[in-house]
Amino acid sequence: MTCPILEFEPRRLWCVRTHNCVLWMELSQSNALISPFILFFVSLQVEITLQDVNDNPPVFPNDLLDVTVEENVSDGFKIMQLTATDADEGPNALVTYTIISGADDSFRIDPESGDLIATKRLDRERRSKYSLLVRADDGKQSSDMKLNITVSDVNDHTPKFSRGTYSFDIPEDMAPGSIVAAILASDSDSGVNGEITYSLEDDDEYRTFLLNPVTGVFNVTRPLDYESQQYYILTVRAQDGGGQASTVRVYFNVLDVNDNPPIFNTTAYSTSVTESLPPGSSIITVGASDEDDGLNAQLLYTIASGDPQGQFDVTKAGVLQTRKALDREAQSFYNLVVTVHDLALAPMTRFTSTAQVSIILLDVNDCPPTFTSQKRTYIQENTPVDTVVFTAHAIDADSGPNSYVEYSLKGPFGNTFSIGTIDGDVRLVGELDREEMSNYTLTVVATDKGEPPLSSAMDVTMLVLDVNDNTPSFSQNIYDIEIEENMLTGTDVIQVFASDADDGTNGQIRFSIAGGNTNSNFRIDSVTGVISVAKQLDREVQSSYSLVVQAADRGSSPRVDRSTVNIVLLDMNDCPPVFELSPYSVSVQENVGTLPRNILQVSVVFHFQSTILNCYGQTLFTFLDWTFEP
Repeated sequence: MTCPILEFEPRRLWCVRTHNCVLWMELSQSNALISPFILFFVSLQVEITLQDVNDNPPVFPNDLLDVTVEENVSDGFKIMQLTATDADEGPNALVTYTIISGADDSFRIDPESGDLIATKRLDRERRSKYSLLVRADDGKQSSDMKLNITVSDVNDHTPKFSRGTYSFDIPEDMAPGSIVAAILASDSDSGVNGEITYSLEDDDEYRTFLLNPVTGVFNVTRPLDYESQQYYILTVRAQDGGGQASTVRVYFNVLDVNDNPPIFNTTAYSTSVTESLPPGSSIITVGASDEDDGLNAQLLYTIASGDPQGQFDVTKAGVLQTRKALDREAQSFYNLVVTVHDLALAPMTRFTSTAQVSIILLDVNDCPPTFTSQKRTYIQENTPVDTVVFTAHAIDADSGPNSYVEYSLKGPFGNTFSIGTIDGDVRLVGELDREEMSNYTLTVVATDKGEPPLSSAMDVTMLVLDVNDNTPSFSQNIYDIEIEENMLTGTDVIQVFASDADDGTNGQIRFSIAGGNTNSNFRIDSVTGVISVAKQLDREVQSSYSLVVQAADRGSSPRVDRSTVNIVLLDMNDCPPVFELSPYSVSVQENVGTLPRNILQVSVVFHFQSTILNCYGQTLFTFLDWTFEP
């Protein structure tokens, strides 16, 4: 530091580069009393202190600084210390740091130390770069520095698939090597952390599909067959370069292609029928199956040949029926060719199969009446008297009076059923009770009016259907039982029994607890009637239970019976006494008077084992007498 204002005699001025300068001076003085020509010389050293002026701004080492910070730093993390120097001294050299712009509430700077600190957790995926303008101020002068902060990636994101599950439909004739599907996963991280590799879990044991580890594209590796396997369920794993992974289910649905012909159960069918069969009668049922699915498996039957007069027809179900009246004297034998084809839609090819059906017509001349009615019928047991419960029907191939048929009943049930002579209506003439008799076998006789008359008989089984007219009945009205209070949950206590004379669902009984089951401490098996402990029991909470058990049948209008199950809990010693206060502290004066004297009263209570298993015991009070002896 120079002192130019003191350079009046520079050869005798010393200014070191400090705040101090040293000046050498010579002073002379004459004394007239002694001699005006005599001078006195004195040499002096003068030290001058220079005061600093704030004429220098604080200066950063660089005007621009680039810094990289990992994104997982948290609030309060010190990133770096910024330092600016000021050539001044003292208060003029005190520097204060501030962030002028660009912090986005993510950074702050200590105004004294210059420490740059993160104020919240950084997220590169939200913002990857910051440009801060930092100012150093000494109170009068300042300078700025631009600080570029790059947030580097940390593998904090797992790969995410574009869908929760994938489902693809693949025709079964897809050629091996074909691309059949593609999946996509994304990762918000960058670099290696965002690079995804796809792989298959061990779900595809036959290696039917090949997954490209980079693109996520699936190729089929071998022929598919809908008839063998209709779908595949694979688990795909997506893993990024940092080891984070996620999985997704991929469903491949194999679509049917019409690649199977329909096949008849047999290639040749044969049957014989009477010539008196009316049009529309079923003769025989031909059957075919197709292993394909949907329209590809739906079949249509037609008569291809052997029926030039159109005597027969075949339904969609393969039932061969007569379309016109048959005459054995005109033609006694038919040999039909029946075809079946599937209903595959264009452009797929339809497949066809054929079968041969042989039909022989039987002569009915001079034949007795033949029953055509069913041999079994069902009657509700509450059917009113005089109701028609069955109609017997018989035909006679003859003509004229020989074809007239009259009906009658044979057997021991004349008090219960009757039959109309002409119409064959079987009527109920007595009341039914299935619980007494559940079925009747009636012998219906059909007799024509020829000379001599011919007759036929048919046994008709009348099955009486149950009506819910009986109430379940418990084997006992009251059940009494004692059990220990510490019986384990799930332990069977007792089994109640009930019976119902009805049949089917009307006689099926379901048990339930209708009342008295405090806190649902017991449960009952609805089928077996076994009552078991549902929750931990505690005699000190409730010493007995009176359960109302209900037995209800499963009829449309259920009938119900009830019984009472009395359960008494036997006490177990499971509650110890406990002092109410412990320890006790008492002070006794040494000069107590009359002895003995009560100096402390303690009380004992029973404590709870838990907030559930409350054990309330009777409180016991005991007086403890202390005897003092000098």
